[in-house]
Amino acid sequence: MTLQAPDFTQFQLDRYSRQLRLDGFGLEGQRRLRDAHVVISRGGGVGGTVATHLAMAGVGRLTVAHGGEIVPEYLNRMLLANPKDVGRPCVDAFADALHRINPDVEVTTYPEYVNDDNVLRIVGDAGLIADGAPLFEERYALNRAAVELGIPLVSGAMYDTEGYITTVRPGRTPCLSCIYPTKPPYWTNIKVFPALSTAPGLVGTVMAMEVIKVITGFAEPLDSQLMFFDLRTNMTRLLNVARRPECTVCGHLDNDDC
Repeated sequence: MTLQAPDFTQFQLDRYSRQLRLDGFGLEGQRRLRDAHVVISRGGGVGGTVATHLAMAGVGRLTVAHGGEIVPEYLNRMLLANPKDVGRPCVDAFADALHRINPDVEVTTYPEYVNDDNVLRIVGDAGLIADGAPLFEERYALNRAAVELGIPLVSGAMYDTEGYITTVRPGRTPCLSCIYPTKPPYWTNIKVFPALSTAPGLVGTVMAMEVIKVITGFAEPLDSQLMFFDLRTNMTRLLNVARRPECTVCGHLDNDDC
């Protein structure tokens, strides 16, 4: 397969040649990825997997928000950190790793966790938000920002061997608060929840695919659907979810708002 495109180098065309062969993707899909800006909340087991796959796929700009420093317990699940990074600010390790994966990707970092006060500053001019945060307070802040700004949100989380992923398109699908009006009572302390690399890795991989689908228009996103899996029992479910008219976050939107 020989491709020519003046806005891509030959190395880039060679690098992305396998995905360019996907039916319905092609050069236009690659251009949309190159021109996209995705904000990722957290670069850990979930968010770091999202960032890794988006960098490999050629998303032009990635913004990663994550506070704190690398500690040894992160290393069982974080793709963007290694033992030499222990003690470094998380975002510095993540940025270095992403640049090694794909030097063409512009990486912006915020050494802080998302909250109600900083979310709009961090999201900024992004075209899509990827929520890899473990705390519902953070996830709710991202959801409210996505609805306020009218931009898509791909939301994923894991607990133990379970994973949950959905795609929010304000005015067209349920928002996160429609699905979870209140946070689950067991989701309280991220310092003790159990995790192998496999569950966050699978959640992040599906999320990255959702981001690519929404940006390019290739394939069908998880609109109004919640994907659930449990790797302990090998159970997978695709659940239909609906908007709640009484939702305090998105209930005011018309069905065609987006």
